Amino acid sequence: MIRTHKDEWGGMSMFRHCMKSIVVSATLVCNIGVLSLADAPRAYSQSPTYTQPQTLVYDGFTEPQHDIMVAASEVGLLLSMEVEIGDSIEAGQVIGRLDDEVQVSAVKLAEMQSNMRGNQDAARVEAELQRKRVGMVRELAAKNMARPDELRRTEADLEIAEARLLAAQEQTHLRRLELERYQLQLERRKIVAPVGGVIAELFREPGEYVSPSEPVIARLLVMDRLIGVFNVPAEEIARLSVGTPARVFLRSNGKTIDTKISSIAPDIDGESGTVQVRVVLDNAAHHLRAGDRCTLSILGTSQRDPASAKQAVSQRPLKNKLQSPEGVTR
Repeated sequence: MIRTHKDEWGGMSMFRHCMKSIVVSATLVCNIGVLSLADAPRAYSQSPTYTQPQTLVYDGFTEPQHDIMVAASEVGLLLSMEVEIGDSIEAGQVIGRLDDEVQVSAVKLAEMQSNMRGNQDAARVEAELQRKRVGMVRELAAKNMARPDELRRTEADLEIAEARLLAAQEQTHLRRLELERYQLQLERRKIVAPVGGVIAELFREPGEYVSPSEPVIARLLVMDRLIGVFNVPAEEIARLSVGTPARVFLRSNGKTIDTKISSIAPDIDGESGTVQVRVVLDNAAHHLRAGDRCTLSILGTSQRDPASAKQAVSQRPLKNKLQSPEGVTR
């Protein structure tokens, strides 16, 4: 069959008429509540979003409240170690001892010198004698029975005797101070715990020399409280604050502990892009171990502003005008 140009033109006209009808029908549907395709993206972006609670979860680890490297305050040969790994010790308890023969001898000598009273007693007797002599000469001088120069001489002898007594007393006090110094040096040969805790490591054996460059003897952990350390992405840190309730799950024993955020670092780690968050865990019974892997759970909320959601609802188009395909309002 041969189709003429007129028939083709008629077919195209009918097709265009059908398309216009479809567009008009779509516009009528939009008029009763269904949005047109052109308005759909704008309406979607302005749709209200309500605040939804969500749980924030972060992985971390525990560390002791204090991690102390106990060092010797003096140098010398390590004579003995008084503790073992895992021992619980009190503040002031002896951990180790350095050789102290020289200090013991110095203390004995200082004690003997501090107890010497001979010079002080002699100076006291002499001063008392000179006081009596001065009194007698003054009585004689009052009766014109003593020369004036004799009185001045006895008064000068009294001043000299009192000065000698004072020097002897000062010497006795100085020897006592020297005794205290030698006793302190002897005491410093003992390596004591600054606080109570648990011995985690021992770095020296008896017979080794403790030098100024390597004075550490033992590692002491204070375990009454543990610190949970977590690295939170910087973009999520605004959801947290100090005092926020949280829960920590410990993987080694399966326990869950209720706590609160105790501190949030003021800076961001440049390599990981995270902020360090810490919580405190009670461990008075020492049932928890430092270094345990744990998980922090916090009930947070999304950060969508309710005011913006209300504004979005008010700006949503409720009704579209009916337009013809040519753009003329009907």
